[in-house]
Amino acid sequence: MAISSTTLDARFSNKIIVDTDIDETPTVAISGASSGSVYFVQLVSGSTSQTNYFKIFDAGEITLGTTAPIFQLRIPASTTINCVISSGITYSTALTMACQQDQGTSSGTGPTGATVTTRVVAS
Repeated sequence: MAISSTTLDARFSNKIIVDTDIDETPTVAISGASSGSVYFVQLVSGSTSQTNYFKIFDAGEITLGTTAPIFQLRIPASTTINCVISSGITYSTALTMACQQDQGTSSGTGPTGATVTTRVVAS
């Protein structure tokens, strides 16, 4: 997993968060008792046969199988998804992300056989 966070421009508070191999391990993308919103999500599935689920959590500490995501997107095999969220998905504690083969609060396995690349624009 390789995650990076870049501020778009000093005049703006939005960041681009890129994870080139997101998996079932929760990744804290923005932390430090910060609140904000997610405005855009791009998901690129390299898998030719597997459906996965991208999940966003509003917490710094996640227990998969217990903590419910505040947002999730289904990623069909070999697909690129661009999701614009004009009003934003708000979080109040931390922005944490994960990708699994199962939806909801499951503690299933992550993508296998190919990577899922994630790009998120958040404040």
